[in-house]
This record gives sequence, structure tokens and C-alpha cells, in this order.
Amino acid sequence: MASKRQLEGKVEEINKSLDDKEEATQYITQAMTRQYEAMQEQLVDKITQLEMTVQDLQDKLEESELELERKMREKEAVISSKNEEIANMKNKMEDMAQEFGGMLKETLDKMRERIELSNSGGFDADSGVPIQRQMEEVGEGTNTTATRSSIVQHPS
Repeated sequence: MASKRQLEGKVEEINKSLDDKEEATQYITQAMTRQYEAMQEQLVDKITQLEMTVQDLQDKLEESELELERKMREKEAVISSKNEEIANMKNKMEDMAQEFGGMLKETLDKMRERIELSNSGGFDADSGVPIQRQMEEVGEGTNTTATRSSIVQHPS
């Protein structure tokens, strides 16, 4: 009987040891589960934070691209405007050059006429150009006389 009690005591001791080990295992498993869930929650928070950062950066990139496009359009408009202004100025310069060329030609022709008249002896500095004198005598249009005398002036 003593051996039966010894065996029962041993069985009870083994059962208690087994219960203690199961309890310890249960505690460790719960602790590991809590730790795993906490880590998983931290990772989810980190993923969410990184996704928000990525979205913010994508928004900033899109804004920057739109701003760049706007500035490029403005620059193109300024360049176009300046090119148009340059073309207008070139046309104006060409017109002015042609007008000046015409004025020079007219002056040269008048000087040539005076030289020819002076060389032919038909020019009297005090009485003006013979044709002009004749027109004054006939009395044709005072405007023509005034115009011619202002155009053809003799040197003093």
C-alpha cells in the first residue's frame, strides 16, 4: 500500500508539474500573442504613416508639375510676345530705311537739278529757279509756288 501511495503521490506530483508547465506555456503563449499583436499594430501604423507620406509627396509632385507647366506656358507667351515685338520693330526699321532712302534720293535729285541749272547758267540765286519764276508770273496756284520754294531752296 505504501507503494500505491507513493505512486499516487508521484502521479499527483507529475500532474501538478504538468499543470504548472501547461499554465506556464499558456502564460508564455498569451504574452507572445500580445507582443505579436502589438508589433502587428505598430507595423500597420507605420504602413499607414508611410502611405500618407507617399500621398503627400505625390500631391506635392503633382503641384510642382502643374506649376512648372504654368510657368512654361507663361515663358512661351513672353517669348512669343517678344518675337512679335522684334518682328514689328524690324518691319518698322525697314519702312523707316525705305523712307529715308527715298528722302535721300529726292535730296540727291534736287541737288543734281541745282547743279545742272547752275552749270547751264540759267540759275540766278536771287531770282530762284527759272520754272518757278515763270509759274509765279503766270499766277498758277500759290500752293504750288509755296511748295516748290520750300522744297527747292538755294544755298545762302
